[in-house]
Amino acid sequence: METLVRSFPDVTPSVSEILLDECPVALDQKTGRPDTNSPELIKVFNAVARYFSLLSDPTRLKILHFACREPRSVSEIVQATQATQTNVSRHLALLHQAGLMHRQRNGKRVLYWTRDPDFIKTCCHSCAHMVHRIESDGSLQENWLERLGVD
Repeated sequence: METLVRSFPDVTPSVSEILLDECPVALDQKTGRPDTNSPELIKVFNAVARYFSLLSDPTRLKILHFACREPRSVSEIVQATQATQTNVSRHLALLHQAGLMHRQRNGKRVLYWTRDPDFIKTCCHSCAHMVHRIESDGSLQENWLERLGVD
């Protein structure tokens, strides 16, 4: 676990660091307080909520994890995720429609792979963060170290 913490020192910055360094904050003209109800921010918050909702299903996370490095066929994804073909196809269609997966026909097979490297980074950082929080399962930590190429 200590190696993971050293490998990802920026995975869990404090809330104030995130707000100050990376998130522009719209301020209410009258009160000077953050304005969370401006029409522009509501559009942004809705888009972010839809974006993160794609991470809300373990099967989609498995699919992204399996297909993030190279194109994979639906049958390979079904085998790797141990989900039904119907379920995998439904998730792949959703991820493709959201612009997160490429899809290409190769003969009778359809190949899928991840399209958005920033989304994969977000997903990977979220998983690494959760590994930090799980203290009881050393094998999970070792598997993530191996997956992320950390010695």
